[in-house]
Amino acid sequence: MDIPQNILAAVNEWLTPTFDGATQEAIKEMMTTSPKELEESFYKNLEFGTGGMRGVMGVGTNRINKYTLGKNTQVYRIICRKFFLVNL
Repeated sequence: MDIPQNILAAVNEWLTPTFDGATQEAIKEMMTTSPKELEESFYKNLEFGTGGMRGVMGVGTNRINKYTLGKNTQVYRIICRKFFLVNL
């Protein structure tokens, strides 16, 4: 199975020391055993909608995990500071 370049780029980013060892191991396991799941996990960023974040928990940019939650929390903080002058 050929994995698209944009997905490989996201996977390679998640294999850097920024992400913990357990996350990296889970990605490596997916690469060898379930390339379709790897593609599903990284083909887009998890969306934040009117109902908040909803999706499958797991590793990847299209999954709910401590990294996607942290990223969205940071964006929420920036928006609050910008529009509501709240010092968070």
